[in-house]
Amino acid sequence: MVPVFSRKHAGKFFSLPNEIFSLDLGHGAITVYAYLLYCEDRSSHQCHPSYNTISATVGLAVNTVMKHIAKLEDRQFITVERTSYFDRQGMKWNGNNCYTILPIQEAVDHSYERQMVKLEEVTERQRVAEELQKQGRVRPCEPLCAALPGAARTDTGQAYSNGFGSPFES
Repeated sequence: MVPVFSRKHAGKFFSLPNEIFSLDLGHGAITVYAYLLYCEDRSSHQCHPSYNTISATVGLAVNTVMKHIAKLEDRQFITVERTSYFDRQGMKWNGNNCYTILPIQEAVDHSYERQMVKLEEVTERQRVAEELQKQGRVRPCEPLCAALPGAARTDTGQAYSNGFGSPFES
């Protein structure tokens, strides 16, 4: 059931796309993303809260907020534009970042592309391993283990049978 709000509630809420819960973001990044959506200008899809404001509002450390913003940018949920300004004395200062909220479909597409790349890498590794096995080639450590058959075993506790007790016994 969809809630129906009166005019007095107009503009006092925002929605989160369902896809964010299936894209392996983690709760911290979802929280930061939700706050950016809350601050977003609905016409330009931009907002510019400071790291300190985001940190204080969502209850995360500034460094953690910075990490989550980088994650959101990397996964194409947002773009980040660094801003600066000049004060009255002509000194240049860093301003608040300008965040642009990207369409959620871009993040979904990027996620699918990353999954395909990982799948291709795994498939290639498996293909190479099968090819090496067909050629009779072995992993680099296998000849060493074959040369020392007595040493390449799991400890069965026989080391204590020569008169020395277990180091854990008193």
